[in-house]
Amino acid sequence: MGYIKVAYQNILRHLDYYSTIPNGWDEFVNKQEKYHNLIIKSSKNKCHCTNCNHNFISTKKVNEEVKCPNCRNKYLIKRSTLKYYEFKDYLSILDYVNDTFVIRYFELKTIIDSLHEHHSSVVEFAREVPTNNYYRDVFVNERVAKCQCHIHVYHNDFVDDRKWREYTRNYSLIDYSIVFPNNIKKLLKDTEYKYSYIWDIAKHCTYINLLKLLKNSDIHRVELLAKMKLYNLALNSNKFSDYSSFQKTFGVTKDYYPFMKRNNITYLQLKLLRLLKEKNISKIKYLEQFISYGENIDDLEEISNYISINRFIKYSKMHHGNVQIYLYKDYLRFAKMLGFDLKNNRYAFPKNLRQEHNKLEKQYKIQSKTIIKKAIIKRGQELSVNKYQNNKFIILPARNLKELQDESKQQNNCVRTYAEKYANGSCDIYFMRDIKAQKKSLVTVEVKNNRVVQSRIKNNNTPDDKQMKFLQKWEQNVLKGAA
Repeated sequence: MGYIKVAYQNILRHLDYYSTIPNGWDEFVNKQEKYHNLIIKSSKNKCHCTNCNHNFISTKKVNEEVKCPNCRNKYLIKRSTLKYYEFKDYLSILDYVNDTFVIRYFELKTIIDSLHEHHSSVVEFAREVPTNNYYRDVFVNERVAKCQCHIHVYHNDFVDDRKWREYTRNYSLIDYSIVFPNNIKKLLKDTEYKYSYIWDIAKHCTYINLLKLLKNSDIHRVELLAKMKLYNLALNSNKFSDYSSFQKTFGVTKDYYPFMKRNNITYLQLKLLRLLKEKNISKIKYLEQFISYGENIDDLEEISNYISINRFIKYSKMHHGNVQIYLYKDYLRFAKMLGFDLKNNRYAFPKNLRQEHNKLEKQYKIQSKTIIKKAIIKRGQELSVNKYQNNKFIILPARNLKELQDESKQQNNCVRTYAEKYANGSCDIYFMRDIKAQKKSLVTVEVKNNRVVQSRIKNNNTPDDKQMKFLQKWEQNVLKGAA
């Protein structure tokens, strides 16, 4: 338990005794509370909505979601034998005391009991003063349990919630919350955030790291994205740096903008949109499930090198979504390297993925060295159209495995380990040389999707300005027009 500075003690005391909750808070809490409901299902498909107490019939199964035909809200289905169910949400209010911003955190807790009755309560349990310090200035009251194993907030009436202590545990108490938007614009009126549109972001996004927004050193990026009504993307403003054109900023053409705005897409959804290249939010949300279950989006990106994302969706639906994409990615890689025609569903859509994966893996291990050598030669021939030079430099693709190994030795880098990725088309490797010394390594270049993603001189150092300008011109004039 740490000592609370006098200035912070005064702020906490002022909030306890003199500050009031802003107008509209009760309506805001009630709105969030509506999400804390269930559909209770009994025999003969009889369903009961705990929100509006409407009874209806549905063939949907337990643990699926169904929309109540009366209140039109979608809720999770649970059995009528349910004894207890608990919902929790974190809410927050931005306040301003003694020329200092304070974020006030509340827990909204709802219990569905054995009679399927609905009981909700909301309590304030933490406050935070946004600073530029590495350590966060967070204070909790007696509602927060002092045990170290987990965070628990008491909701009973016998707790002294005006007794505060510094939160000193090593793990974060709270990062994301549902932010009360009504008072934010007024509070930020005469501050550096007056054009930030944080109030609009709060209205259109669910869980927000308000502290991160207030500590954002590049708030104009947040403002720009919020003005475009891309509120969820504004939460990841640090992911965008090049604002020279819409396509360079977002990785898709400008005709996608109405779709992005209409669906208020997240940064993950934008990355999936780049892969899908189709204005279809249903498909994007379907793909999201593979990422949320711990799969890496890089796996989906690699799959897109072998088959279209639409074909992946088709294959996944054939197996009711039960596809391990890391396994499928490796299967497709083996199949391509072994020369299988992946345009043919017979090879692209294995009935038993694990069995076929293991079979191809054995074949690949036996033939890999020969396969990689041949594939690199073929890939080098395909990329030779991107050869480019001026009176100082020349750039050309790696033509065989021996060249990759030699480049790695001369440059003291690990490009030789990229052999398989280069062979299967996951990345492209080019060598930039001095026009007068073409056998001597100068810059090793990695390209993905016709864009330079890595360029290194000897010992993994960065190229000089002249070399970088040559690479930029090559990328713009040759790669951007490449197939």
